[in-house]
Amino acid sequence: MGVRMRGQGATEYLVLLAVVLIIALVSIALLGFFPGLASDAKITQSNTYWRGEAMPFSIIEHSFDSSGNGSIVITNRDASGTLTITNITVGNATYSTPTVLAPGDQKVIPLSGAGSGSAGGTYEFDVKISYTSIGGLPKTQTGKYPLIGKFYS
Repeated sequence: MGVRMRGQGATEYLVLLAVVLIIALVSIALLGFFPGLASDAKITQSNTYWRGEAMPFSIIEHSFDSSGNGSIVITNRDASGTLTITNITVGNATYSTPTVLAPGDQKVIPLSGAGSGSAGGTYEFDVKISYTSIGGLPKTQTGKYPLIGKFYS
């Protein structure tokens, strides 16, 4: 006499369905459905770009209070020579004091009025850096990603 296993197919189906649902929930969380996870992932992506990929200038640190006042630390990553920053726009804030940076030099740039938000909330500022090249030509660096972080109080 053969033993029939009727419940095995249904059990396998339920286990596979549970695995698919778990994968779907993880995917939704990573794509931004859950606000806390999405903002942290965007901050990490922004910091990775501005610290490592952005050329010729990198923003290695940034912080803004809830009224939009803060600062950025900018460095010249172009090894070929000295560049002169003529204008930096971060969000609604503009810094227009000519700043000369030799290769590897860093400068703290104070900014006010970039944009406001609540303490602990996320800011997302577009960045545009106008500068003069080594040969004296005016150039502009626009960020591939916005500058993203959290407001402090």
